[in-house]
Amino acid sequence: MRNIPVDTSSMSFTVAGEAEPKIVDRATGEVKKDAEGRDLYTLPLLPMPNDDRRNPVITVTFPSADFPQIQLGIKVRPVGLVCFFWQMNGRSGMGFRCEAVRPDTGKAA
Repeated sequence: MRNIPVDTSSMSFTVAGEAEPKIVDRATGEVKKDAEGRDLYTLPLLPMPNDDRRNPVITVTFPSADFPQIQLGIKVRPVGLVCFFWQMNGRSGMGFRCEAVRPDTGKAA
């Protein structure tokens, strides 16, 4: 799987929903972990500018040591955002992953 870096320098992201743990097994509630053993979470973000009127929100996966407390509607910066193509059981799509989600202070990183 190839990760394609996303240039976010001219974009802003607004939190469009609550963070949720990425579940491996719904029966046990086991949370998926990254290679370093950190729990993975998903967060819906509204990127701007955005010309996709059918599905303007993207879901970004990121690791966190604690359950992330991220407020709905605030501007954030996904650090190290990458896009990747996935295919499984006859389904396919684009996924997004980042190393961290930080509040957007308006300053360049």
